[in-house]
Amino acid sequence: MLRQTKFNYTKEKFSKIKNLEITLEKKLQQLHPKKIDLSLERINKLLYKLGNPQKKIKNIIHIAGTNGKGSVLAFLKSFIQAYGFTVNTYTSPHLINFNERINLNGQNISDKFLELLLDICSKKNNGKLITFFEMTTVTAFLAFNKKPADFTILETGLGGRLDATNIIKKPIVTIINEISIDHTNFLGSNIKQIAKEKAGIIKKNSPVVIGKQKKEALKIIKEVASNLKVKTFFYKKDWFIKENKKKNHIIFFNNLKNNKKEKYPQPNLVGEHQIINAGIALKTFNLIIKKKLKKEFIKKGLKNVQWPGRLQKICLNKKKFSEKINFKKWEFWFDGGHNKSASQVLAKTFKNWDKKKLYLIFGMLNSKNPKNFLNYFKEITTKLITVAIKSDSPYYTNKKLYEIAKLNEFNVETAETIGHALNKILLNESPGRILICGSFYMYKEVSKLLKK
Repeated sequence: MLRQTKFNYTKEKFSKIKNLEITLEKKLQQLHPKKIDLSLERINKLLYKLGNPQKKIKNIIHIAGTNGKGSVLAFLKSFIQAYGFTVNTYTSPHLINFNERINLNGQNISDKFLELLLDICSKKNNGKLITFFEMTTVTAFLAFNKKPADFTILETGLGGRLDATNIIKKPIVTIINEISIDHTNFLGSNIKQIAKEKAGIIKKNSPVVIGKQKKEALKIIKEVASNLKVKTFFYKKDWFIKENKKKNHIIFFNNLKNNKKEKYPQPNLVGEHQIINAGIALKTFNLIIKKKLKKEFIKKGLKNVQWPGRLQKICLNKKKFSEKINFKKWEFWFDGGHNKSASQVLAKTFKNWDKKKLYLIFGMLNSKNPKNFLNYFKEITTKLITVAIKSDSPYYTNKKLYEIAKLNEFNVETAETIGHALNKILLNESPGRILICGSFYMYKEVSKLLKK
């Protein structure tokens, strides 16, 4: 049940809040319960009061899946921009600032515009029950309506069928990326149940592009698409992509029936999983522009794509660490993946690289499964250091994570902060790679240690 929370939003009150240096995000969290209560009823009522701005947004692309949603969105956005079109995007969670969630043609929404839209939305809501994510989604729809773009890409927050973004009726295409076990308390305890929720974004008369899937998920997606008589484009059946590591390029098959292929340079995003994400975006982009892809624009899109926090090579600010450290001998990486499937892909990527020593700095929310995540790293990790996440959401303490890792036979220590963990490794261990991982909520703390 949602706790009744009034959104009494006045200029005077907001001014006071600003003086207390409370961010817009914290204000939203205080005035709306940050609970998950999957339903479309509340958001539907508020959007109706606002004149249904979501119905006026053109060329919507809707993405669901357990992993890789944001990366596919980033590739699509980069291709769209390379072609000279404008694009708005809605993503979650954010890494540092709440404004990241609502991006208007390459620029995060400004504080001023966000304040204005929140004021409009809250007055129309008139103190009725609504969740944090529902209110932010309504705000995004209003922003996209007031500042339209050629295309709008929406990433689901959780699941699909009852996700707030699924209030839209006529996307030009939907995407179902890889489905795995996550958020079991909301979406179901097995792949079939979760796939039913994710496949809930599939709409009649809108084609659907499907990424790599387990058999159980594939069966459900096929059933839903068949019932709606929707055109489907399945990975390895209708389209395919592969990597040629020796020649440092990727090969994309837009249509496996005619076996025509296109060669493109490696994407800017690192990891084998990003090759498939690039393929999903390429197939989708081909559907929305309805003509042969122009190589020079696709190359530009692959080169320019950015998606922080996903197997991102980071550069630390040396001034924040001991002068004794020789940074040239070290590599630093961050990845916010937090489930078994993400861990498997991540560990495989590092395993396939050269044999440099790998050190993990690990934190996790207590809604996740640290044992499942760490299992794939057991054979390749020299040392693991556990930290507590600085977050309002419930998290594992560094001591609890230490106990879990110790039981799983890791060489493990604890640290109070990510900075302390880095110092421990850099001052006491032989050079190698350091991976900070386990949650996107760690990125904000990491960002304070990076070069500007």
